[in-house]
Amino acid sequence: MMKAGLLLPGSTMLPLIRHDFLQGLQAALQYAGIDKEVTLVTANINYGINQEQVRAEAEKMFFQEQADILIVYGDQPELSAIQQLALSLNKLVIIVNNGAKYQEDIAPNPVVLYHTLQNVVQCRLTGIHAAAHGAAGVCTSYYDGGYSHVHAMSQAYADHGGKVMFNFVSDYKVKDFHLQQLQAFLQTNPDTPSLLTLFNGDLAWHFLHRLQQLPEAAGKNIFASPMLLDETLAPVYGELNPHFRIGGYVPWTRTLDTEENKQFLQHFRSFAKREGSVLSMHGWENGLLLAHLFHNAPSHEFNGRKIVQLLRDIAINSPRGPISMDNNTHHIIAPAWYVQADPNFQLSVVTCVSQTDDVWKYIAEEKRTGISSGWINTYLCA
Repeated sequence: MMKAGLLLPGSTMLPLIRHDFLQGLQAALQYAGIDKEVTLVTANINYGINQEQVRAEAEKMFFQEQADILIVYGDQPELSAIQQLALSLNKLVIIVNNGAKYQEDIAPNPVVLYHTLQNVVQCRLTGIHAAAHGAAGVCTSYYDGGYSHVHAMSQAYADHGGKVMFNFVSDYKVKDFHLQQLQAFLQTNPDTPSLLTLFNGDLAWHFLHRLQQLPEAAGKNIFASPMLLDETLAPVYGELNPHFRIGGYVPWTRTLDTEENKQFLQHFRSFAKREGSVLSMHGWENGLLLAHLFHNAPSHEFNGRKIVQLLRDIAINSPRGPISMDNNTHHIIAPAWYVQADPNFQLSVVTCVSQTDDVWKYIAEEKRTGISSGWINTYLCA
């Protein structure tokens, strides 16, 4: 038997975030045939910004529930106390999130695994790709702009010869959202071929919906962050019919033609009675990881240090391709997929960067200076 504790967040932007992640994990355990052997205990940590609450829930999992492993959907630096607790107890902690922030401390904790979707990697790759397509405006919101993935995309774009012509930062509330300044820029700069765009949730949909109503946007290259290419946007918020080219690197898409992805989509649909999303795929990956640890329990006996050492040379076949651990940072590394949206906002895969190790190494080791955001909540949790 194995017991895993899960500290899961809430989100006003994505109300199903904890449910999608949890059901994806549960579906993977069922698929692996160990759902009766693995006990899951969950707790709600809201936006994950109350360190005392998060630590109290972690202590409850370890001391009252006797959890063998703890999965926390959260981000640095709010989880530092949990990491120290886990180190003292020699218990494995898996930190999961979208990976929209740079890692603050490169030195890995010997009992902590960072299993993010690495949005900063995909955004950097998108910025590099966009640099070959001429000058661009950068478009984001006051909220989305407070995270590192915006820097990852725009800095990579500039470093590879791209010229930023305009910065558009919208309000983060839909009722106050408009594109007047962006439209004025497009009118006065018709030769600027591209936009680098980073929006999330309902604001992502409203940006695309209103942009497609602007005649000035027709034929532009819209290079997008993973959340702007979220396949749930149209089903949840309404139809999209872009008259511009939109694409970017993402961690995963439903249209990946791999056996592992087909298995995930089919089993999750049967388990949850709805379509899989990137959040449920992330949960599924964690379920595959738990299954691996369950089957190898005699070799590690849930000793945190031993588990992390055992993962050094392991690759797990996930719906998004093989995932493995970077031994220098204990971060999960995975392929990145460049997708394009058709006029009905259906995504298709154009190409893949199967090895993202070098991109991640650059991001992890780059020395950043200057002003940075004080946002402390996990991206998507607001």
